[in-house]
Amino acid sequence: MASFQNQPSKDVAVDPPPGRLSTQASSVAASSCEDTGSMSTDDIVASSNQAGSWRGWAELENDPVIFTTLLREWGVPDVQVHEVVPLDSVFDHPPESVYGLIFLSRWMPADVENSVTEAPQGVWFANQTSSFSCATVALMNIVNNRPDVDLGPQLNEFRAHTLDMTPRDRGIALDGFDHVRDVHNSFATDLDKMAVDLRLKQEIAIAEKKRKAAMSKRPRKRLRDEEDFDDGENGFHFVAYVPAGGSVWRMDGMEKLPRKVGSLSEGDSWVAMVLPELQAQWETAATGALEFSLLALTAMTAASSLEEDQVKMERAREDWGPFFAQLVRLEAEKGRLRADLE
Repeated sequence: MASFQNQPSKDVAVDPPPGRLSTQASSVAASSCEDTGSMSTDDIVASSNQAGSWRGWAELENDPVIFTTLLREWGVPDVQVHEVVPLDSVFDHPPESVYGLIFLSRWMPADVENSVTEAPQGVWFANQTSSFSCATVALMNIVNNRPDVDLGPQLNEFRAHTLDMTPRDRGIALDGFDHVRDVHNSFATDLDKMAVDLRLKQEIAIAEKKRKAAMSKRPRKRLRDEEDFDDGENGFHFVAYVPAGGSVWRMDGMEKLPRKVGSLSEGDSWVAMVLPELQAQWETAATGALEFSLLALTAMTAASSLEEDQVKMERAREDWGPFFAQLVRLEAEKGRLRADLE
């Protein structure tokens, strides 16, 4: 199977750069200056030209059918993803059949200190260690906490392999798991991958300049162009909510540890326990006219829609970039491009 062995550790960033003004998640985790010191920007292009898996992570559209397809193609056959609208429709499914919730909104650093100070026993939580992987990280932080769900041979092996790891090492193992990353990236076009590679090159260049400035005895001049790249609104980000180990957890891969929402007793509804926090986030996003969304992972009930979903996903994976590029080239050769643009 695809490798998911440990790789050298790298820091989890806490400041995502600006995201697209759409429902695509663009939460970013960047390497530290020490990590990038020995790396040149040409390394990024070289890695993307090598045969085999592309090492980056593409942005994903916030589409429940895409999320269901990811799970199915990873090997999880009996879970589907729904959009929750309105909020109380989350109770349309019995709490025991709701495996987890994913909230999408603009990422903001938490203003309350985490009461959890060490990784909780019996709870699977992975940090996000690469740019644009937050959708997959959120899904993994849910399904790996559901021993009652069949994850298929590859994810079952991955869960067993990473069970005793730290959150950061789990994130690094996930980042190197080709099977998961390739399915995630199956919705990306070559243009999408080039955009991610370019952004990573810019991030590495900025980190290298900051590292050199920090080592210099001269006062560092403001790197206006590069710093402007990091300014502005934070990107969209997926955060998971899941019951595990007798408690309910808020799992944000951009944080070092999960946050405990509350403890569960027999007969408690974990969905009802998390609802007040979701309601508050929902109202905050709505007040600020920000885009937001809530997705629910539930037991598969609409098996009849699988064929329809597959057709939709085939269309979503079509790459029209080469067609439009050829069309522009033909128009340019005919001398009509300038007139068309004007």
